[in-house]
Amino acid sequence: CAKNLFIKADSVIKAGKNPFEEWKTCVVGKPFPDFSAKTITGDAVAFDKLKGTIIVINFWFIGCHPCIAELPALSKLVKEYQGKGVVFLAFTWETVASIRKDFLSKYKLDFTILPEANELISKVSGSGYPTTYILDKNGIIKEAWNGGSTDETAKTEAYLKAKPIIDI
Repeated sequence: CAKNLFIKADSVIKAGKNPFEEWKTCVVGKPFPDFSAKTITGDAVAFDKLKGTIIVINFWFIGCHPCIAELPALSKLVKEYQGKGVVFLAFTWETVASIRKDFLSKYKLDFTILPEANELISKVSGSGYPTTYILDKNGIIKEAWNGGSTDETAKTEAYLKAKPIIDI
């Protein structure tokens, strides 16, 4: 239902509903789709091998200002949950070369970066970036949100949203 929701966003809005809340209702409680991908360093990541861990997934791209603004909050999450059975994955359509040249030369993202993830993005992305999912140990979506701010609140917003869900 999530893919079709944004196609018919006008009718959703006319019905007095928020498309982002409707999207969230579509995805929370559902299994995250299976995937396998390569990291920016060429290591393989397979969804079925991550079962038994909490997974925080972030979809982003280099030119996304809210994506860049939330980096401090995401880094704080990674540091807090290091070695505690939580996996952090950052999917993007960007190429390895562009990530190295245009992103990592300026910013630090402590998530495992999975470039060129167009296939997975087409299956699960909402209509805004960044998009974040938190999955339980069985791969079920516990929480999801998209979009973000670029002001001072961005430095803590994703952390404050994610922490209580991860801690459940």
